[in-house]
Amino acid sequence: MISRAKLNKVSLSSSQNGFSLIEVAIGLLILGIITTSFYGIAKQLFETDHKQAELANMRTIQDSINMYLTVNAHLPCPDVDNDGNENRADGVSCDVREGYLPYSDLGVKSKDAWGNEYYYRVNQKAESAAYITEICQSASVLGKAGAGKKTDLWLCPATNLYYCKAAGTYDCNSVCTDTCVNTIEPRPNVSGLSSDAAPFFHLITPPIGTVSGASNLNIYNEDSAPYDGSIDPMGGGVVAVVVSWGANGKEVYRYDVGHQNCGGGTVAENINCTDSRDFVDIRTGRDRDFISWVTVSQAKVAIIGRGDLK
Repeated sequence: MISRAKLNKVSLSSSQNGFSLIEVAIGLLILGIITTSFYGIAKQLFETDHKQAELANMRTIQDSINMYLTVNAHLPCPDVDNDGNENRADGVSCDVREGYLPYSDLGVKSKDAWGNEYYYRVNQKAESAAYITEICQSASVLGKAGAGKKTDLWLCPATNLYYCKAAGTYDCNSVCTDTCVNTIEPRPNVSGLSSDAAPFFHLITPPIGTVSGASNLNIYNEDSAPYDGSIDPMGGGVVAVVVSWGANGKEVYRYDVGHQNCGGGTVAENINCTDSRDFVDIRTGRDRDFISWVTVSQAKVAIIGRGDLK
Protein backbone atom coordinates (compact mmCIF):
# COMPACT_ATOMS: atom_id res chain seq x y z
CA MET A 1 0.00 0.00 0.00
CA ILE A 2 1.33 3.47 -1.03
CA SER A 3 1.71 5.88 1.85
CA ARG A 4 0.40 9.48 1.82
CA ALA A 5 3.96 10.79 1.81
CA LYS A 6 4.76 8.89 -1.38
CA LEU A 7 1.54 10.16 -3.03
CA ASN A 8 2.44 13.74 -2.16
CA LYS A 9 5.92 13.19 -3.58
CA VAL A 10 4.53 11.80 -6.85
CA SER A 11 2.03 14.69 -7.09
CA LEU A 12 4.76 17.28 -6.49
CA SER A 13 6.99 15.63 -9.02
CA SER A 14 4.20 15.65 -11.65
CA SER A 15 3.50 19.36 -11.15
CA GLN A 16 7.17 20.17 -11.42
CA ASN A 17 7.43 18.32 -14.75
CA GLY A 18 4.47 20.19 -16.39
CA PHE A 19 3.77 23.83 -17.44
CA SER A 20 1.54 26.30 -15.73
CA LEU A 21 -0.94 28.45 -17.69
CA ILE A 22 1.25 31.47 -17.10
CA GLU A 23 4.27 29.70 -18.56
CA VAL A 24 2.27 28.58 -21.60
CA ALA A 25 0.98 32.14 -22.14
CA ILE A 26 4.49 33.57 -21.93
CA GLY A 27 5.74 30.93 -24.37
CA LEU A 28 3.00 31.75 -26.86
CA LEU A 29 3.73 35.47 -26.51
CA ILE A 30 7.42 34.92 -27.25
CA LEU A 31 6.55 32.67 -30.18
CA GLY A 32 4.21 35.35 -31.53
CA ILE A 33 6.88 38.03 -31.27
CA ILE A 34 9.39 35.81 -33.09
CA THR A 35 6.86 34.93 -35.78
CA THR A 36 5.86 38.56 -36.29
CA SER A 37 9.48 39.68 -36.48
CA PHE A 38 10.30 36.92 -38.95
CA TYR A 39 7.28 37.83 -41.09
CA GLY A 40 8.31 41.50 -41.10
CA ILE A 41 11.86 40.68 -42.09
CA ALA A 42 10.72 38.18 -44.73
CA LYS A 43 8.27 40.73 -46.20
CA GLN A 44 10.95 43.41 -46.27
CA LEU A 45 13.36 41.07 -48.03
CA PHE A 46 10.59 40.03 -50.43
CA GLU A 47 9.80 43.64 -51.36
CA THR A 48 13.48 44.56 -51.62
CA ASP A 49 13.99 41.69 -54.03
CA HIS A 50 11.00 42.83 -56.11
CA LYS A 51 12.20 46.43 -56.16
CA GLN A 52 15.63 45.36 -57.35
CA ALA A 53 14.00 43.21 -60.02
CA GLU A 54 11.86 46.14 -61.16
CA LEU A 55 14.86 48.46 -61.39
CA ALA A 56 16.44 45.88 -63.70
CA ASN A 57 13.18 45.67 -65.69
CA MET A 58 13.15 49.44 -66.16
CA ARG A 59 16.73 49.44 -67.40
CA THR A 60 15.81 46.72 -69.89
CA ILE A 61 12.76 48.68 -71.07
CA GLN A 62 14.85 51.81 -71.56
CA ASP A 63 17.48 49.87 -73.53
CA SER A 64 14.78 48.22 -75.64
CA ILE A 65 13.16 51.57 -76.43
CA ASN A 66 16.52 52.97 -77.54
CA MET A 67 17.07 49.92 -79.74
CA TYR A 68 13.54 50.22 -81.17
CA LEU A 69 14.24 53.86 -82.00
CA THR A 70 17.54 53.01 -83.64
CA VAL A 71 15.97 50.34 -85.84
CA ASN A 72 12.58 51.91 -86.62
CA ALA A 73 13.27 55.66 -86.29
CA HIS A 74 10.10 56.23 -84.26
CA LEU A 75 8.50 55.35 -80.93
CA PRO A 76 5.59 52.88 -80.75
CA CYS A 77 2.08 54.01 -79.85
CA PRO A 78 0.28 52.71 -76.72
CA ASP A 79 -1.29 49.26 -76.78
CA VAL A 80 -5.07 49.44 -76.33
CA ASP A 81 -6.03 45.76 -75.96
CA ASN A 82 -2.93 44.48 -74.13
CA ASP A 83 -1.89 42.11 -76.91
CA GLY A 84 1.65 43.49 -76.86
CA ASN A 85 1.35 45.48 -80.10
CA GLU A 86 0.86 49.20 -80.66
CA ASN A 87 -2.48 50.40 -82.02
CA ARG A 88 -2.79 52.66 -85.11
CA ALA A 89 -6.17 52.05 -86.74
CA ASP A 90 -5.38 54.46 -89.59
CA GLY A 91 -1.76 53.29 -89.86
CA VAL A 92 -0.59 56.82 -89.03
CA SER A 93 -1.73 58.26 -85.70
CA CYS A 94 -1.96 56.62 -82.28
CA ASP A 95 -5.42 55.38 -81.32
CA VAL A 96 -4.92 56.65 -77.76
CA ARG A 97 -2.46 58.71 -75.76
CA GLU A 98 -2.33 56.22 -72.89
CA GLY A 99 -2.61 52.48 -72.53
CA TYR A 100 -0.55 49.36 -72.01
CA LEU A 101 3.11 49.10 -72.92
CA PRO A 102 3.52 47.44 -76.38
CA TYR A 103 5.74 44.79 -74.86
CA SER A 104 5.81 42.50 -77.88
CA ASP A 105 6.92 45.32 -80.19
CA LEU A 106 9.67 46.23 -77.73
CA GLY A 107 10.64 42.68 -76.79
CA VAL A 108 10.22 43.17 -73.03
CA LYS A 109 8.15 41.64 -70.23
CA SER A 110 4.42 42.31 -70.25
CA LYS A 111 4.17 42.76 -66.48
CA ASP A 112 6.24 44.27 -63.70
CA ALA A 113 7.85 42.47 -60.75
CA TRP A 114 4.47 42.36 -58.94
CA GLY A 115 2.60 40.86 -61.88
CA ASN A 116 0.84 44.06 -63.00
CA GLU A 117 0.72 45.51 -66.50
CA TYR A 118 2.94 48.46 -67.37
CA TYR A 119 1.32 51.82 -68.10
CA TYR A 120 2.44 53.75 -71.19
CA ARG A 121 1.65 57.42 -71.92
CA VAL A 122 2.78 59.48 -74.94
CA ASN A 123 2.53 63.04 -76.25
CA GLN A 124 -1.21 63.56 -76.81
CA LYS A 125 -0.73 65.16 -80.24
CA ALA A 126 0.34 61.75 -81.51
CA GLU A 127 -3.40 60.97 -81.63
CA SER A 128 -3.72 63.35 -84.58
CA ALA A 129 -2.53 62.65 -88.14
CA ALA A 130 -2.10 66.41 -88.51
CA TYR A 131 0.70 66.51 -85.95
CA ILE A 132 2.37 63.11 -85.79
CA THR A 133 4.30 63.64 -89.07
CA GLU A 134 4.89 67.40 -88.61
CA ILE A 135 8.61 68.16 -88.21
CA CYS A 136 8.00 71.07 -85.83
CA GLN A 137 5.90 68.96 -83.44
CA SER A 138 7.48 66.80 -80.73
CA ALA A 139 4.80 64.19 -81.43
CA SER A 140 6.63 63.47 -84.70
CA VAL A 141 8.93 61.20 -82.68
CA LEU A 142 6.01 58.74 -82.81
CA GLY A 143 5.46 59.20 -86.54
CA LYS A 144 5.62 55.90 -88.41
CA ALA A 145 4.08 56.55 -91.84
CA GLY A 146 2.01 59.13 -93.66
CA ALA A 147 2.54 62.44 -95.42
CA GLY A 148 5.45 64.38 -93.95
CA LYS A 149 4.60 67.99 -93.08
CA LYS A 150 6.73 71.10 -92.49
CA THR A 151 4.11 73.80 -91.96
CA ASP A 152 6.18 75.88 -89.53
CA LEU A 153 9.67 75.00 -90.80
CA TRP A 154 11.73 77.80 -92.35
CA LEU A 155 15.26 77.89 -93.75
CA CYS A 156 17.56 80.91 -93.67
CA PRO A 157 19.55 80.69 -96.96
CA ALA A 158 22.27 83.00 -95.64
CA THR A 159 23.20 80.69 -92.77
CA ASN A 160 21.62 77.41 -93.92
CA LEU A 161 19.91 77.14 -90.52
CA TYR A 162 16.38 75.89 -89.94
CA TYR A 163 13.86 77.46 -87.58
CA CYS A 164 10.53 76.21 -86.27
CA LYS A 165 8.18 79.10 -85.86
CA ALA A 166 6.00 78.79 -82.80
CA ALA A 167 3.31 81.06 -81.42
CA GLY A 168 4.78 83.78 -79.25
CA THR A 169 8.40 83.04 -80.20
CA TYR A 170 10.85 84.24 -82.80
CA ASP A 171 10.53 83.18 -86.41
CA CYS A 172 13.16 82.78 -89.12
CA ASN A 173 12.75 86.29 -90.57
CA SER A 174 13.52 87.88 -87.21
CA VAL A 175 17.03 86.37 -87.11
CA CYS A 176 17.90 85.99 -90.80
CA THR A 177 19.42 88.66 -93.07
CA ASP A 178 17.94 86.91 -96.11
CA THR A 179 14.40 85.94 -97.09
CA CYS A 180 13.47 82.69 -95.35
CA VAL A 181 11.96 79.86 -97.39
CA ASN A 182 9.57 77.04 -96.57
CA THR A 183 10.32 74.84 -99.56
CA ILE A 184 13.34 72.80 -98.37
CA GLU A 185 12.79 69.37 -96.80
CA PRO A 186 15.69 68.24 -94.57
CA ARG A 187 14.36 64.74 -93.82
CA PRO A 188 15.79 62.15 -96.25
CA ASN A 189 12.78 59.82 -96.16
CA VAL A 190 10.17 62.53 -96.63
CA SER A 191 9.07 63.78 -100.04
CA GLY A 192 5.56 64.96 -99.30
CA LEU A 193 3.94 61.77 -100.58
CA SER A 194 1.64 59.36 -98.74
CA SER A 195 4.44 56.77 -98.83
CA ASP A 196 6.68 58.86 -96.60
CA ALA A 197 8.55 56.94 -93.89
CA ALA A 198 10.12 57.62 -90.49
CA PRO A 199 11.90 59.52 -89.13
CA PHE A 200 9.50 62.43 -89.27
CA PHE A 201 11.41 64.31 -86.58
CA HIS A 202 14.75 66.03 -87.12
CA LEU A 203 17.49 67.90 -85.26
CA ILE A 204 15.33 71.02 -85.51
CA THR A 205 12.32 69.33 -83.87
CA PRO A 206 11.45 71.08 -80.56
CA PRO A 207 12.28 71.49 -77.84
CA ILE A 208 15.33 73.38 -79.07
CA GLY A 209 16.54 76.85 -78.15
CA THR A 210 13.64 79.04 -77.09
CA VAL A 211 11.08 76.90 -78.91
CA SER A 212 9.52 74.39 -76.53
CA GLY A 213 7.70 71.30 -77.67
CA ALA A 214 3.91 71.27 -77.54
CA SER A 215 2.05 68.84 -75.25
CA ASN A 216 5.21 67.20 -73.92
CA LEU A 217 5.12 65.38 -70.57
CA ASN A 218 6.63 66.78 -67.37
CA ILE A 219 8.74 64.71 -64.97
CA TYR A 220 9.12 66.16 -61.48
CA ASN A 221 11.47 65.18 -58.69
CA GLU A 222 9.55 63.83 -55.69
CA ASP A 223 10.96 66.68 -53.54
CA SER A 224 9.66 69.41 -55.86
CA ALA A 225 6.03 69.55 -54.66
CA PRO A 226 3.40 70.83 -55.45
CA TYR A 227 4.18 69.55 -58.98
CA ASP A 228 2.10 72.32 -60.59
CA GLY A 229 4.76 73.95 -62.75
CA SER A 230 5.80 76.47 -60.07
CA ILE A 231 9.05 74.50 -60.00
CA ASP A 232 10.52 73.54 -63.36
CA PRO A 233 10.32 69.80 -64.13
CA MET A 234 13.60 67.92 -64.20
CA GLY A 235 12.65 66.05 -67.39
CA GLY A 236 12.08 68.40 -70.33
CA GLY A 237 10.87 67.45 -73.78
CA VAL A 238 9.52 64.07 -72.63
CA VAL A 239 7.41 62.39 -75.31
CA ALA A 240 6.75 59.01 -73.65
CA VAL A 241 6.60 57.57 -70.13
CA VAL A 242 6.51 53.97 -68.85
CA VAL A 243 5.19 53.39 -65.32
CA SER A 244 5.13 50.47 -62.90
CA TRP A 245 2.78 51.26 -60.02
CA GLY A 246 5.01 49.25 -57.67
CA ALA A 247 3.99 47.10 -54.73
CA ASN A 248 0.44 48.51 -54.45
CA GLY A 249 -0.24 48.43 -58.18
CA LYS A 250 -2.80 45.65 -58.15
CA GLU A 251 -4.93 47.25 -55.46
CA VAL A 252 -4.63 50.90 -56.43
CA TYR A 253 -2.91 51.79 -59.67
CA ARG A 254 -3.44 49.06 -62.20
CA TYR A 255 -4.13 50.65 -65.59
CA ASP A 256 -7.84 50.71 -66.37
CA VAL A 257 -10.14 52.82 -68.50
CA GLY A 258 -10.95 56.07 -66.75
CA HIS A 259 -8.39 55.45 -63.99
CA GLN A 260 -11.13 54.22 -61.69
CA ASN A 261 -8.58 52.89 -59.23
CA CYS A 262 -6.79 56.22 -58.64
CA GLY A 263 -6.87 58.02 -55.32
CA GLY A 264 -5.53 55.56 -52.75
CA GLY A 265 -1.91 56.65 -52.62
CA THR A 266 0.19 59.65 -51.75
CA VAL A 267 -0.17 62.99 -53.55
CA ALA A 268 2.77 62.13 -55.81
CA GLU A 269 1.41 58.65 -56.58
CA ASN A 270 -2.01 60.01 -57.44
CA ILE A 271 -0.48 62.48 -59.92
CA ASN A 272 1.10 59.56 -61.76
CA CYS A 273 -2.32 57.98 -62.20
CA THR A 274 -4.56 60.80 -63.40
CA ASP A 275 -3.93 60.98 -67.17
CA SER A 276 -2.32 64.40 -66.83
CA ARG A 277 0.94 65.41 -68.50
CA ASP A 278 2.65 65.47 -65.10
CA PHE A 279 4.55 62.60 -63.51
CA VAL A 280 6.60 62.36 -60.32
CA ASP A 281 9.77 60.29 -60.20
CA ILE A 282 9.19 58.63 -56.81
CA ARG A 283 12.37 56.93 -55.62
CA THR A 284 11.67 56.41 -51.92
CA GLY A 285 8.90 55.07 -49.72
CA ARG A 286 7.20 51.73 -49.31
CA ASP A 287 4.85 52.20 -52.26
CA ARG A 288 7.18 53.98 -54.67
CA ASP A 289 6.45 54.02 -58.40
CA PHE A 290 8.99 53.09 -61.06
CA ILE A 291 9.21 55.40 -64.07
CA SER A 292 11.22 55.42 -67.28
CA TRP A 293 10.87 58.16 -69.88
CA VAL A 294 12.04 59.18 -73.34
CA THR A 295 12.90 62.72 -74.43
CA VAL A 296 13.10 64.20 -77.91
CA SER A 297 16.86 64.53 -77.39
CA GLN A 298 17.14 60.82 -76.55
CA ALA A 299 15.27 59.98 -79.73
CA LYS A 300 17.65 62.14 -81.77
CA VAL A 301 20.71 60.50 -80.21
CA ALA A 302 19.28 57.01 -80.72
CA ILE A 303 19.00 57.37 -84.50
CA ILE A 304 21.74 59.86 -85.27
CA GLY A 305 24.01 57.01 -86.35
CA ARG A 306 21.55 56.13 -89.11
CA GLY A 307 22.56 59.28 -90.97
CA ASP A 308 18.96 60.53 -91.05
CA LEU A 309 19.55 63.56 -88.82
CA LYS A 310 22.00 65.83 -90.62
